[in-house]
Amino acid sequence: MYAIVLAAGKGTRLEPLTSLRPKPILELAGTSILLRIVNELLAVDQIRKIKVVIHSFADLVKNHLEEHLSTEEFQKITFVFQDEPKGTGHAVQCALDPNDEDFVVVYGDVIFKKGFVRSAISTQMKDEKIKNLLVGAKPKNLKNFGVVTSKDGLMTSLIEKPSNHAEEIGSETTSVAVNAGCYQFESRFAKFVRDIPVSERGEIELTSAISAFVDQGGKINVRLCEGEWFDAGTPWSLLNANEYLMETEQENYQLLGTIEPNVQVKGKIHVAKTARIRSGVYIEGPAYFDEGADIGPNCYIRGKSYFGKNSKVGNACEIKNSIIYSGTHAAHLSYVGDSILGERCNFGAGTITANLRHDNQSVVMRVKGEKQDTGRRKLGTVIGDNTKTGIGVNILPGVKIAANSRINAGELVNRDIK
Repeated sequence: MYAIVLAAGKGTRLEPLTSLRPKPILELAGTSILLRIVNELLAVDQIRKIKVVIHSFADLVKNHLEEHLSTEEFQKITFVFQDEPKGTGHAVQCALDPNDEDFVVVYGDVIFKKGFVRSAISTQMKDEKIKNLLVGAKPKNLKNFGVVTSKDGLMTSLIEKPSNHAEEIGSETTSVAVNAGCYQFESRFAKFVRDIPVSERGEIELTSAISAFVDQGGKINVRLCEGEWFDAGTPWSLLNANEYLMETEQENYQLLGTIEPNVQVKGKIHVAKTARIRSGVYIEGPAYFDEGADIGPNCYIRGKSYFGKNSKVGNACEIKNSIIYSGTHAAHLSYVGDSILGERCNFGAGTITANLRHDNQSVVMRVKGEKQDTGRRKLGTVIGDNTKTGIGVNILPGVKIAANSRINAGELVNRDIK
């Protein structure tokens, strides 16, 4: 058996975070989305190799896995370049083995509870009658996702992003879930992948092969994922996933780095070996400080915040429920709340991110030019890599700032900066 991981997407809905890197290597709670998936697959003994389909920022994806995997683990990885992304089905076509055998497919931008993917695949292998698996999830909102229906645990239909869920799904099915982007297929399914027609959307979609397989009598087990499931499609979904992972993975937290006297810690935190927490810092966990992170003195860290490699937060700063990526500095007198700061950013003194509307309604953010309700009452800013702010900059809720931006001192940023 082999596995295929679809990691060719650029992630335009996640811009500006993906302006200079692909979404699969974005880190949450200390580990990238892609590395989480690969580690799960490496833990399945029956999977002898993993094919990673790449396109956008291909070298960054290769280097990321090589840096974080052992030599033995990396030797199990094969990279398949998708010349022209034409859909999920086309990506799988590119990676199919000529000698047909059972295989696993996982989208490179989905986030599961730790251990679930390994468990789901291993459990399915024990089912001698049905070799095929589709993982479903139950998010709060079915909109914007493909929907799978099942009866008695077997898939009955798969609808790719239906416009009207209630009408298209019907009322006779016993279970409705979203397609969570994790599959296991028997060898004969490869023929259906090779024969996928172009869809109405002009793409070669894996879901078309799955529907054809079921229409011709094929049986696919549907298993609901354990714990929460997230699709890394929007900036606020990254924040939601980071919160969940930091709440559920604390058993791996360790205090390995330097913690100076007079540091107050409430809750669980992880301090990497080369990280430093200076005197006077007050931390409400969970919090994760990666290698080289330098925090303090005299600042306030509030729960569910991730600090990337070589990030720095200094005197009189407050960070709340945020993702601070590698090399980013907020040296003094700044507030960062419910925000995501890209790599190598620098906040001038007194830079403030607002995260709450005066009317207490959920924050709206533009994605690909269209306003979307994030469903979050508190949401700050999303900033691309290499951005700098001058002193006294104020940024309103839901604002996105492009990579490589320069914000002058004293500016009020009340709209997206492209």
